[in-house]
Amino acid sequence: MQLCPLTRVQHRIRVGTPLPFSIRDADSRLLLAKDQVVSDAGQLEALVMGGACVDVEELADAPAGPDAASPAQLLARWHELAATLARVLARMPAADAPAALDGTARDLAALTALAPDLAIFLLVRPEPDAEAPYGVVRSLHAAAAGWLIATRLGWPVPRCLTLVKAAFTMNVGMLELQDRMANLARLPSPKQRHALQVHPATSLAMLEASGVTEREWLQAVEQHHERPGGGGYPAGVVEVGEMANALRTVDVYTAKLAGRSGRDSLSPPRAARDLLVVERGNPFALALITEFGVHPPGSLVRLHGGEVAVVVRRTADTDAPQVAVLLGRRGEPLDEPLLLEASGRDRGIAGPAEGRRLRVRISPERLYAQDARQAQ
Repeated sequence: MQLCPLTRVQHRIRVGTPLPFSIRDADSRLLLAKDQVVSDAGQLEALVMGGACVDVEELADAPAGPDAASPAQLLARWHELAATLARVLARMPAADAPAALDGTARDLAALTALAPDLAIFLLVRPEPDAEAPYGVVRSLHAAAAGWLIATRLGWPVPRCLTLVKAAFTMNVGMLELQDRMANLARLPSPKQRHALQVHPATSLAMLEASGVTEREWLQAVEQHHERPGGGGYPAGVVEVGEMANALRTVDVYTAKLAGRSGRDSLSPPRAARDLLVVERGNPFALALITEFGVHPPGSLVRLHGGEVAVVVRRTADTDAPQVAVLLGRRGEPLDEPLLLEASGRDRGIAGPAEGRRLRVRISPERLYAQDARQAQ
């Protein structure tokens, strides 16, 4: 039995109405059977905070519930979230920033829980966003990855949200510079290098000036480029906080997937391999790769039959995700993406595919709308 944390699907539970699926503890023991009722919000919170889980197979058979949103609506909410975060960060330091960041973190958690595969797809294959600069989008992606691994590791929800807020704000002290550097092919100037080197302290000062007092949030931002045992910056700290280490790990991984001027993005398999080599023994690196898989949603892959596809959903078998075939065996674009499970001798994944010469626009709205129609 494969379990997923209740935090990811708690939006599908309605207090006082029959459960659409059973709820279990981390050892698969039944806590509440399907069609039983969660009596009040306190009971639901206790289940979530206690690390309750749901059987993945039973979850797949459960109705989507009244909160199900169309792919277009979900994508619109992601763009709105990025625009909101950009506005909050742009006016920091500000006395109302802590409350605004908390609300934005809860919005991200809800969106990621509602459609985790879409969240990963947007992280792996980001689209240009006119409403949010590069640095804000990078922070948003790191926050989504942080939420996913923190819930996988069973952190309490408030602590998961703290990690999200730390990811939102880790680079607030250099957002303008980060945006310029993303489009700069040459090396940074000495002044720019200094600003990059001290940005954790600059971000920390802006948080404190905004009234943030949560110790672990502040420490995570201050230490998010420090490495356990030393060798990081700006202070070369040896004893690094747990949340800071988690934040550094998601920042490194998502940076590998994010292309910018002068540096191509890495394929997810290469990013995963590099992360595990450099971060040997890091539990957060292992949690990331376990959560995302070698071929996470958004990955371009080549099948054994020669077709090129993009991964749409993870499955219980990490080697056989659901994909949408974009190019046929002779490289011809398909009129309509073909959804299938990438398994077997002919349709299994042979390896990553090169995206530079792809003649098909990859539309997450189209792919996930087709997936939703097929699931009905």
